[in-house]
Amino acid sequence: MTYRTRINYTAKQIDEMWDRWQRGESLNAIGRAFDRPSSSIYGLLAPSGGIWH
Repeated sequence: MTYRTRINYTAKQIDEMWDRWQRGESLNAIGRAFDRPSSSIYGLLAPSGGIWH
């Protein structure tokens, strides 16, 4: 299995992710916009309280 390299998102990219999430876009859609799997977006938003279990 191959792993993708870790990406360090810029503040602008993170702001865009939050904007998309608040507009109701799915994690899959946001991930596609950044060419990343939804799990990487989840890992960024969840610790900040953006996603509830």
